[in-house]
This record gives sequence, structure tokens and C-alpha cells, in this order.
Amino acid sequence: MITELNNQNNFNNYRYLLVDNLVALNSINPLSHDSLVNQFGEDKLFGEQKLTQVLRTDLDYDPSICPTLIKLAEPHEFLDSPILDEIGKQAEIECFWSKRYICAYIVSPLKPAILAKQLITIGNNIAKILQQPYYPFFEPFRMQFFHEVATDQDTAWLKSQFAQIENYYYPSIQAGQFIRFTADSELETPDRWSTQYCQRLKKLRMIRTLVKAWANNRTQFDEQKNLPFHNQVILHSTQLVEQAYQLGLTEATDILFWGLNGLRYQTAFTQHPNVLEQIAKAQKVPSTLSKQVIDAHINLESPSLSINE
Repeated sequence: MITELNNQNNFNNYRYLLVDNLVALNSINPLSHDSLVNQFGEDKLFGEQKLTQVLRTDLDYDPSICPTLIKLAEPHEFLDSPILDEIGKQAEIECFWSKRYICAYIVSPLKPAILAKQLITIGNNIAKILQQPYYPFFEPFRMQFFHEVATDQDTAWLKSQFAQIENYYYPSIQAGQFIRFTADSELETPDRWSTQYCQRLKKLRMIRTLVKAWANNRTQFDEQKNLPFHNQVILHSTQLVEQAYQLGLTEATDILFWGLNGLRYQTAFTQHPNVLEQIAKAQKVPSTLSKQVIDAHINLESPSLSINE
């Protein structure tokens, strides 16, 4: 990331790290709040602070749990700090945490206090559409979910909200590697997110549970353990969760069983006629899909891939 953050476009702007204080790191961690205060904390009456609280509208009653914007470098200042290595390590450690400390690198011409207010304005604009608090940039999984499943028009709308942010990089579930948020600047910008994306967003918790379960379980399978974690696993998980609901599965255990086997076997499972026959039984007795499929002794297309493994 050092090379990326020092490239020509980014070099001319402020470069920030955004962290979420709803996650508390051990005080000896070099990225903990206490460590950051010791390293960057300033007691200035005037001028820019290196640490700026982002007073989320839903959390501003307690600034200590609000996110922190850390100014890593000013415009035209070469960024070369060992803290970037620590950020990368922490992003990898927590890539499947339900709440993550490392939120994003942000590149912007805005000074810290102004950018902090702008982030809240963006979140509040989204909240008006969804009629609930929503700050995707404080939850990297939501950003990656959005990036994978939203339409180009949806992405264009969010990019329009990021008008004063030159570049935005969020840590992915692929070992915490940072992804640059991009959008097609030539598209006509809609005035809100699509109904399709908002409907998908309602299933986010189940989708995230499926992705995490797959990450934790797939390495026990010989055909999966040497493969890299697929870079569109969130999209595939979204499609499988949607399929499960369309098939009339309503219990989380049934949806997860459908999703995990769909991710493992693909259409060899999801289109297998004998598997589909078991759906009706699981509809009548929820939370039994795995038992119904196992009891049916179903072998999938490849002789080496049996549901009874």
C-alpha cells in the first residue's frame, strides 16, 4: 500500500486511516487507541489534529466509541511509516470478524475535521433512503458486499456521494487485502439505490454468516484446501441465499446447508433432482434439510463428490 498511497494522484492529497473504536484492541497493540494517542496524539489549541473523532449520528452521545480518522500524511508529504505494516497485519487477522477495527484508507483533499463531517453526511444521506442508520464505510464487509452485488448505477450513486474523496480502499475478506472502490464515472447518476440492492441488503446478515462458515469449513475438503478463496464468494453466497428463500427454505440451518453445499459443489448440488426432491420435506419440517439429503444417500455428478463425505 505504500506505493499506492504515494502515487501521483494520492501524493497531492491527505492520506488517512479510518478505524472503528467499537472494536477494542489490546492496549499493547501498536494500533490500539492508547498507542495511537501516544504516537499521534497532539494537544493543540489551533491547527489540524492527527487524530479526529468521527461523530456518528447514532453514537455521538459517547465520542470514545466513535470512529477515529488518523492523518497519516499531508499533501505532498511522502508516506513511509512502519505503521502501514501493522495495519496490513491487523486487517488480515480480523478479515472475518463481525466487527472490524481497520475500516479504510481514505485519500482526500479535505482537512481532517471537514472530512470527518463529510463521512457522517454521506452516512446520513444513505440512512434517509433506507430509513435506518447506515454507515457502510465503517463496516468493510458491507463495502465489499456492495461492490460485488450492486449494479453499476448503484455504484455510481455511492461514488457521487464520495465526490470529495479522491480514493477509498477497504480491507477485503481475501486476507485483508485492500480493494480500491471504483465506479463508472460516465454513467448517469440515479437519485437513490435500486430496489434490488435494498432487497439484497435485507439478507446481509445471513449472507455474511454463510461466507464466514464457508471460510471456516472449506479447507477440510481436499478439492478446496489448496484453492485460493474465490474473489466473488460474496456474490455467489448472495445468489445461493436468494435461491434458498425462493425454494421456500426459511430456517437458518437449512439456508446455510444449501449455501455451503452450493459453494462446494456448485450446480452439481443446486440442480440435482434428488436434492431438489428433499426441499418439500424440509418445508414441512424446517431445519431438517441436511438430514433429508443425507438420508437420501445422494451422490453428486463426480464419483469423488458425495454428500455423505
